[in-house]
Amino acid sequence: MSDSAHAGLVFSVLQGRAGFEALRVRWQALADSLPHATYLQQPGWIAGYLDMLGGDERSLRFVTASGKNGQLLAVLVLVRRPGRARGLLPALEMVHGPHMVLADLVADPGNTLLLPAMLDWLSRQRAVRWAVLRLPAVCAGSTLATLLQAHPTPRSQQTLRTHSAWLDCSGGIDQALQTVSKSFRTNLGRLARRANAQGELAYRVVSAPDELDDAFDAFLEVESSGWKRDSGTAIAQDDRLVAFYRRLVREFGARGACRIHLLTLDGQPVAAQFGLLSDRQLNLLKIGFSQAHAPLAPGNLIMLRTIEQVCADPDVDRLSFVTDPLWSQAWRPHRTPVDHVTVYPSTLVGDVLFRAALWRERRRARTPQPTEEGLPAGPMVASAQEASAEVEALRA
Repeated sequence: MSDSAHAGLVFSVLQGRAGFEALRVRWQALADSLPHATYLQQPGWIAGYLDMLGGDERSLRFVTASGKNGQLLAVLVLVRRPGRARGLLPALEMVHGPHMVLADLVADPGNTLLLPAMLDWLSRQRAVRWAVLRLPAVCAGSTLATLLQAHPTPRSQQTLRTHSAWLDCSGGIDQALQTVSKSFRTNLGRLARRANAQGELAYRVVSAPDELDDAFDAFLEVESSGWKRDSGTAIAQDDRLVAFYRRLVREFGARGACRIHLLTLDGQPVAAQFGLLSDRQLNLLKIGFSQAHAPLAPGNLIMLRTIEQVCADPDVDRLSFVTDPLWSQAWRPHRTPVDHVTVYPSTLVGDVLFRAALWRERRRARTPQPTEEGLPAGPMVASAQEASAEVEALRA
């Protein structure tokens, strides 16, 4: 742990699970004080990440900023990577991965001087050596994006990585679906009638803490059906991922912020969704449906029910798909940019690396590149393989 005063703030670096536990109570108080805190800024989110890591958490660093009175003002969660040149150029990177595709700084976005002071201190301190700081999942409108925009960092690069898709549900179902094609909605109605002809189709929202464990088990069963089980990519087949999501159930369920949606046919789950609620937005982290029932397009049927439910909920204004999956295009969502920001320290090494990065960028700009819409969605959402099965059902 390192402490140092800088620009009227006191900065520290804590490490691993012990650092997290020492920080947790103050972190929760900070998150609770933020008027628009998201699930990404909650300590429960990182608690899930620690469970997924198991005992391999020594690379985790918590950079904190406090006032002179000791009040915690910011938490930046980073992972230290060996970096290039046989580890001589180590990197710091925000926690990020297939099941954690977005990240944010825990701080008041109105404190615009905080981030420049933190980055300057990180460049000067000696407790954690680094040659590059990677912020690979900066979503427009987030606290981190707001602070970077308020005070652009001189030695930084910003590139578009992908998008985050969402629906505006604040004005009712007609507004949320106003751009959805008439044929798509007609086909959904036809498929719902077909499903009801085969049995009783029911939709359920589970949020009570004492019911979430059973609902999560049902979610895992649905999510691991079909090709995911055969390919070994289902959550249920990876103990680390099960630990991650179970921790989210406990952490956010206790705060009334975890929701599991189940669509059943004669009591048998045929589709399920895993979501976290924060800042009047329901974030769908993971979805799945029974491959055996793909001809009924249960993934789209449960999505329609969820959109209707969110539109009717006075406490929720938006439905987020988190990433920008192919299947979401049928719902005509809004798309918010998610950028990859690279920051270099105010050191001689940082200056050399920054200039080299600019040279490579100019060189690439002179070379024709294939057009891409962004990186494909990770395992957090249904894959293109799942989407194609439902598209065929909608066309049938």
